[in-house]
Amino acid sequence: MTRQLVDEQIQEVVERYFGYVMFSHAWEGNEPSFQEVNVVESVWKLPNTPLNEKLRKFCKEVRRRGHNWAWSDTCCIDKSTSSTLNQSLTSMYKWYADSAATFVFLAGVTHPSKPGDLTHSLWMTRAWTLQELLAPKVVFFYDSEWEPYLNDTGDNHKQSPEIMQELADAIKIPHGTITTFTPDDLAIREKLRLASTRNARYVEDVAYSLIGIFKSDIRPHYGEGADALGHLLEEIVTRFGEVTVLAWTGKSSSYNSCLPASISVY
Repeated sequence: MTRQLVDEQIQEVVERYFGYVMFSHAWEGNEPSFQEVNVVESVWKLPNTPLNEKLRKFCKEVRRRGHNWAWSDTCCIDKSTSSTLNQSLTSMYKWYADSAATFVFLAGVTHPSKPGDLTHSLWMTRAWTLQELLAPKVVFFYDSEWEPYLNDTGDNHKQSPEIMQELADAIKIPHGTITTFTPDDLAIREKLRLASTRNARYVEDVAYSLIGIFKSDIRPHYGEGADALGHLLEEIVTRFGEVTVLAWTGKSSSYNSCLPASISVY
């Protein structure tokens, strides 16, 4: 009994110390890269630009909330190495799901924020941010001044009835599903509907951003263009027998005429 108690105490301390916070945001241009941060060896030594300051404020908020580790997709992935990039893209959902918290920065939401600002934000239109909303167990939303959204100072915005209801009304799934989401919680067609209104800078990301949500085995390969969506949909039909994927109207994919050219048809 003593050994078990000690092991539990050690695990609690280790988890608390190594708990990391993920950053979720809409890219706004030339965000600080892995190479830029690596050269100066610290985010605090980066040039004083608005986007570098955004990263620094994220790190400051991580520390203020008592965490030691922060992760941002802008500078924590070496995108010059395809193997590293691909591994990161396929692991991203799990990283967000296992995080101590995810901080969402809403650059276009002015302070003080008001109900509706979140669902009308640019962040809600981006492909990658769908999993960044659903996967984490703990989420905090911040306005453009890094103040809590709707001045909600609670311990987890996924426990905020007002914020969760706003999101549930916007994406039309129960707020309880948003709070405790797992990839098995929604039907495949429903997941496609959630993704259908979102867009990405690179057309491949429309598919790659759904790898974790669909528990897909497709491997990222930038340069394949719209065929990436074809690969994803083909795997869904093959693995899950989900023939409703074939029910759509619009332009056919060059990858396979049975599949749509765009996810927007769902």
